[in-house]
Amino acid sequence: MNTGVSQTTLLQPRFGEGFFDDYAGRLISDPQVAIVELVANCWDAGARKVEILWPMEKSGHFEIGDDGTGMTKEEFESIWTELNYNRLKSQGLSVNFPDSYIKTKRTAYGRNGKGRHSLFCFADEYNVETWRNKYDSIFQVKRSHGETPYEIKFINQVLKDGHGTKISCNITKNYMEENDVRDILGSKFITDPSFEIYLNKHKIDLLDLKGLWEEEVYDIPDEVEKVRILRLDSKKTGRISKQHGVAWWVNKRLVGEHSWKGIEGAYLDGRTSEAKRYTFIVEADLLRDEVKPDWTGFRETHRAERIVENVNSYLLESIKILMQDIRRSTKILVLSEHKDTIKQLTDLSKDQIGKFVDDIQMKCPTMTHKDLSNTIGILAKLEHSRRGYGLLQQLTYLSPNDLDSLSEILRDWSITDARKVLDELQWRLKLIEKIESLADDPDTNELHELQPLFEAGLWIFGPEFEGIRFMSNKSLSTIVREFFKGRTVEHPLRRPDFIALPDTSIGVYSGDDFGENGEVCGIDKVLIVELKKGGSKITQNEKRQTMDYALEIKTSGNITQNTRITSYVLGTSIDLAANQVSKEGDTIEVIPRPYSTILRQAHARTFNLISKIRDIKKIMVNDNEIKEIMSQPELTDFLGKEQAL
Repeated sequence: MNTGVSQTTLLQPRFGEGFFDDYAGRLISDPQVAIVELVANCWDAGARKVEILWPMEKSGHFEIGDDGTGMTKEEFESIWTELNYNRLKSQGLSVNFPDSYIKTKRTAYGRNGKGRHSLFCFADEYNVETWRNKYDSIFQVKRSHGETPYEIKFINQVLKDGHGTKISCNITKNYMEENDVRDILGSKFITDPSFEIYLNKHKIDLLDLKGLWEEEVYDIPDEVEKVRILRLDSKKTGRISKQHGVAWWVNKRLVGEHSWKGIEGAYLDGRTSEAKRYTFIVEADLLRDEVKPDWTGFRETHRAERIVENVNSYLLESIKILMQDIRRSTKILVLSEHKDTIKQLTDLSKDQIGKFVDDIQMKCPTMTHKDLSNTIGILAKLEHSRRGYGLLQQLTYLSPNDLDSLSEILRDWSITDARKVLDELQWRLKLIEKIESLADDPDTNELHELQPLFEAGLWIFGPEFEGIRFMSNKSLSTIVREFFKGRTVEHPLRRPDFIALPDTSIGVYSGDDFGENGEVCGIDKVLIVELKKGGSKITQNEKRQTMDYALEIKTSGNITQNTRITSYVLGTSIDLAANQVSKEGDTIEVIPRPYSTILRQAHARTFNLISKIRDIKKIMVNDNEIKEIMSQPELTDFLGKEQAL
């Protein structure tokens, strides 16, 4: 029966049986993580001493106690009942010590309060005894599900002096051997000698951790005393990177805090797995007079800075060696992903990419594999399109017969200079080879395929066109285009500076002339490149026509009377009667050339320079990882080209 009265039912969410396992994760499933978290809680409580009783077998009694600040009954009930306890908001980043006179600075590990649940890794219920302000409060904590993931039961409260906390249980799961407990705790909490951990009444000491640490004695220049450096490899990555880093000890006491400060950003970053694995302890008693009164660091003296800088340099080299296998594997992997592009590069570009990978791994240790690979891909493409002209100016005016004098030029060059030239020469060889594959093919599109290649290789026509000062000239191209008015002339949108006819493509290039004051005063020289379709023969008619539009440019008023115009007419062959250079006065010449001849001349010259430079400078690819991926066989090495495709 509907009474017309609305009734609202408040539904309470329930905690499923698997909630707490998902919430706490490894804290309650991995015993190594759990035991570290329990000791970290003692550290955060300002403890100086932690005592652990560990059973010799499963089902035995386990307890961990400390002399930290402890908690009142009200504090425990407030903290332990809050799932995501915000320690930073409630207590701050720094640890509060129970004795107010202690001036040591200590940074807390805890953030969200999950570490206190680590006892559930060993049992489904445990007891907590915590005392402060003359009262000792005892509680029982038990796993549950439904309305709450765990239950807390107050047992008793009695009078007790001092401060501290003790947590205990009978181990029913995830048991570890005592030696494993000793090693994992020793490798995590040895950075501060004032923080003592006792396991079954025996103090865990660095020197007990045989096989986990390596020792070096380091000489500091101009110092009599030596520095002792211990490196600890925890073997298994810790959950908290702040338990690792570099700790400076003076007279068996920690100076400042252990961290990667001064080292971070070079080879290790505090967020990387490697940073959570290694610990360096620097015993520097020679700095006893340089320690600040509150032991928060060293005084800013020249001597202290010099010693710290020396040790940090040594640590950087040690870390570099430790990381080399990891970084080498990553380097080979990312280079292999771009092997096809890298293979097309010159030796210098390959080495530069290899060095770039080394540098970026060092300076950006947290870069993801994807970002590193994308970066290398972009760099490889940039290197593929790179140009260099400066040093070649000394070579371009050498004829093949003058190459013996190259040795004198190269004596003034460094290896890097020579490799830059080789880089450019090798790129030019590839350009020539590409033109060779297209020039005599009747199906080649001169406008879209050949003309851009010749534009990138104007040096083919002689050393005077070397460098980047010869550029495509759109206004002069327009004059030539007007010359063909009435004939079928394409107007390419992408390259309007080219003239495209059914059987010809024409490009016009110019270089500026400069006055005595160094400013542009006109055009010094014009280069016209006319490419005939593959299979064509150059006759007197083609030469005469080329001379005509050179004259059109000359009389247009766009250039001076002293501007020189050189026109190359290229085809597959040349009629015998048209084989000579035609000239008009002292400033215009038309040069017919078969594709094969001009490319063969450029090819021979480039080959000679490359072999000569390599012989004199003994240059080869230096990057070992680049050489390794280049030497790896591919499918086409074993199959014929058609099969591989």
